[in-house]
Amino acid sequence: MHVAIAHINLRVPESRSLKTRRQTARSLIQRIRGRFNVSVAQDAGVDGNAWQSVTLAVSCVGVSADHTRSLIDDVVDFVIETRPDLEVLDYSIEVMGGF
Repeated sequence: MHVAIAHINLRVPESRSLKTRRQTARSLIQRIRGRFNVSVAQDAGVDGNAWQSVTLAVSCVGVSADHTRSLIDDVVDFVIETRPDLEVLDYSIEVMGGF
């Protein structure tokens, strides 16, 4: 079994409140879960503008390391392509195996 985890740091430049940030994040999380059937969690960003930062943690489990990595890559590409209003500041992907 292999586990792939991505941390995606996003900036929501149009957000002026925590409510707007939460709505944006909730919508994106629902779309990712519906399309890719992966686990997604959110956390506030680490910079000083908490209402404009979102960090998503995306994970999946599979038999093949290549498959799990490919699925997580597709999620990152999906975020970049479908949400041009969000800035992807940074992302990292880690694949662990041998479980």
